[in-house]
Amino acid sequence: MRPRRTVLVCMICLLFLGAASGAAFTLKTITLYSGVCDALPGFPGMLQSAGFVPKGDCRLETRGRERECSDEPCKVNGKTGHCVKQVVLKKATCVCVPNKISR
Repeated sequence: MRPRRTVLVCMICLLFLGAASGAAFTLKTITLYSGVCDALPGFPGMLQSAGFVPKGDCRLETRGRERECSDEPCKVNGKTGHCVKQVVLKKATCVCVPNKISR
């Protein structure tokens, strides 16, 4: 009876460890891609289409081969912000960064 209980406890611990690491990876992905104005591919894209990764509403202007962010204010997750050009997945894109209100 003792070895059976030990195996069960080990299996439950492994299951908990796997779920915790998956949750940590998902939260890191949400934080990393929050406010991106383009559609994302892969796992971040799935989280974006499910509504877990908020999408910004920056306008992209194409000037020749360069993609530039518009200077207009944007909104992400209901908060006003400003557009910033960042490299995401080895591609330049605009990210709407919420404005911080000083206290």
